[in-house]
This record gives sequence, C-alpha cells and structure tokens, in this order.
Amino acid sequence: MKPQKLNDEELASVAELDSPILTALAEWANKRLTCSHCKRCTIRCEVLDQPGLDVGLVEESYREITAVPFDDQPAAVIELVQERPELFIALRRCCFCGYCTATCQTHVLAADRMRDWRELFMRANYMPPDDSRLVMVDNEWHIFSAYRAVYGIGYPEFTSLPQAAEAGPGTVDTLFFPGCSLVSYTPHLVRAAGQWLTDAGISWALSDECCGSPLMSAGLFDRAAALRQRVIDQMHEAGITRMITVCPGCGDEFSEYLEGSGIEIVPLPEVLYIEARRREAAGKPSGFSPLGETSLTFFDSCHDRADNRHGKAIRALAKRYLPDATRVELEHHGRGTLCCGAGGAVASYDEDITNRRVWRVIEEARATGAETLVTACPTCTYTVAQACLGVSPEYGIGNRHYLELLFGEPIDWPLIFDQLGSMWTGEYGPWLNQTFFG
Repeated sequence: MKPQKLNDEELASVAELDSPILTALAEWANKRLTCSHCKRCTIRCEVLDQPGLDVGLVEESYREITAVPFDDQPAAVIELVQERPELFIALRRCCFCGYCTATCQTHVLAADRMRDWRELFMRANYMPPDDSRLVMVDNEWHIFSAYRAVYGIGYPEFTSLPQAAEAGPGTVDTLFFPGCSLVSYTPHLVRAAGQWLTDAGISWALSDECCGSPLMSAGLFDRAAALRQRVIDQMHEAGITRMITVCPGCGDEFSEYLEGSGIEIVPLPEVLYIEARRREAAGKPSGFSPLGETSLTFFDSCHDRADNRHGKAIRALAKRYLPDATRVELEHHGRGTLCCGAGGAVASYDEDITNRRVWRVIEEARATGAETLVTACPTCTYTVAQACLGVSPEYGIGNRHYLELLFGEPIDWPLIFDQLGSMWTGEYGPWLNQTFFG
C-alpha cells in the first residue's frame, strides 16, 4: 500500500470523533506526507533540476488547476503553460520512473501525480491523441496488432482469454499476460513459457492485450481504464483467480483495479522458480535450457522498485539455473534502480533524454565487468537493444530478457527492428499508412 494523505472528507470524519489525540495524529500524519521542499528529488533528477522544481511545487500547481471547475481547467492549463513553460517541459520529459522520490523522507511519490498532468495536457490539446495514434492500444489496429497481422503472429494452439470467458468457469484458473512487446515481437518466448506453464500443470489462458500504459502516457485515462476493465470482466467470466505477468509494469498497471477482486497478480519469475523447484523435488527436470552466459548483472524495473518481487525471483533463478555464471550488481539496483528512458513515451518528445538515460544504464552495466545485462521489463530489453544496435561491441553490452536467458531462446533484435521498419514500405505499406495516417 502506498502511504497517502487524508483528504478533507477523511479529516472531517476524524474531527467528528471529538478526539484531540486522533485529530493531532491525523494532522501529524498529513504533515509527514507533505513535501518539505528539501530538494532531494531535484538533485536526483535532471528533469526537475534544470528548471529548479521539486515534486512539492509540481503538486501545488496541480492542486491549483484542479481546484477550478472542470470545464475551465483546459484554459487554466494553457494560461499556466504560457506563464511557466519550464513546468510543461519538465512534466512532458518525465518518465514516471519514481527515482526522484525513491528516498523521499516525507513519502511523497512522484510518478502518479506526474502522470496525472498528462490528462490535463491532453484536455488542453497540448497532447492530441493523434500524436499517439500508433499506440492507441484499445483500437483494433495499433503498432503491435499491425505487426502481428503483417508477420502472421498468432497463438491458435493456446486458449485465448475471450475463448475462456465464453466457455465460463472451470476451463482455466490462470491468465498468462505476456504484455504487448513480448506477445508481438517474441512469439517463440511466449510459446516456450506457455508450454512450460502447461507442463507444470497450470490451466491457463493467454491474453494478447496491452496493459494500457501507452494510453496513460497519452493522458487517456478513461480509455485505459475501459481497456483494463474489459480484461478484468473476461477474467471474471472465465473464473480466473490468478494473473501471471511477465513485466512488472503490467502488474503495476492492473494492481489498483484488481485490489479486492479475488484475482491475485503473480510475477512470472516467481512462478518459474517455485514450480521448477517443485518439479525437481518430484524427480522431473526443471524445463529450462539456459543460455551459456559467463557473467550477469541485473537491471531492475522501475515498476518493481517498491518490493522487487520480479528482481529477487530473477536473481534466484539465475543463481540456481546458471550456477557457473558470475553475478554482480549495478551501482543502482532494487529501490534505487535507474530508468531506461522509455517510460512516459518521452522519446517522442525529447529523444535526447531517453538516449542519455539508456546509455547511463549501459555504461553502469559495463562498469561491473559483466558480459550480459539481464532485464525484467521487455520495454527495457527493447530500449537497450535499440541503443546497442550497430554499436561497436566495446561500447554496447550483451542484453537478455530473463525469459530468453532461461529458455535458451535468444531474441533477434536486428531482425525485429528491420521488420518494424520494412513493414511500412512492403506489401502492407499502403494499408498501414492508410490505416494510421489516412
């Protein structure tokens, strides 16, 4: 649970109890959760440092805007941006990684509020939805579904979530949610993990949906909520009680919506570790065919910052199933992990900051002496691979998602990037351009 201040209604309820002690405790708690403007976050993030902002100032400006009537808020945003363009620039360059407030003494958390601004910017037409048309993942066609269609990627051998929902309870009890990148670009890994789950005796259905993160980055909160609710409704219809996520980000996006729903979110690496140990105890093989890496370092996802469930399980898997590989830690890991720079669709606004952030991670990984950087988040894997594409080996680093590491199924990133580019000029080019830009 994230610590949150008591709102006015909750404070009024406390006051009605006529208890000086409880009232004092409520006031003390709210003070402890109020930014003290210590500038610790400013020092930790160039986005805040350059204009001299802190998260408390960002929060104060947000409250000023949302205090005016809803219909008047777009005009208020326009006026604010004209008066303080540095605030808009800073907020638009935010990756929502939470590094700035990871050590906040008053428990202020930046990521959610920073993202709330995107909705205000969208409503003020500073972020028109058409600017993000390729990742409107609630539409029939977006970059991921188009890629799957062009290259014939599908999973007819597995039960899909819509099929499970139509069949009703009793067919499956688990949803396997690979996320949009893996389910589109790495079908061999999805099949390997899916078959492994089946062999482990898990009855599951597959979702090829996106968690809605791109919609949130575009400020389309209502559309993101509707997309997630559609997935959740299908899970309930199918009688599903467990959602296995490959990516920490997907789990993070669904967590609030599934709270109290009876559906548990479980990281895939935890399932892999626990079930593999169970299989071995029964005298069966683990089912893994690990790559022969000699030394590893681990890049934790910013979405895994709070509890590091994915990161801990990935390290345990590496220790057990790649016992001969040296394991070293990045300077920044766990709660202090950095961001790959891809969050918040920042690359479409300021490509330089994304490049600086991903290369900071790569250089820090190289400084460990490890030959391979192991990633938890597929978007991080994609971003590091794209940065290293065509770069001389002495500048880049080996880059593996934990699934390719365990299943011995490398991702051919040069091929994927080539296909992403060539599909716009090949046989399907006219259809794609008409669909997205016609």
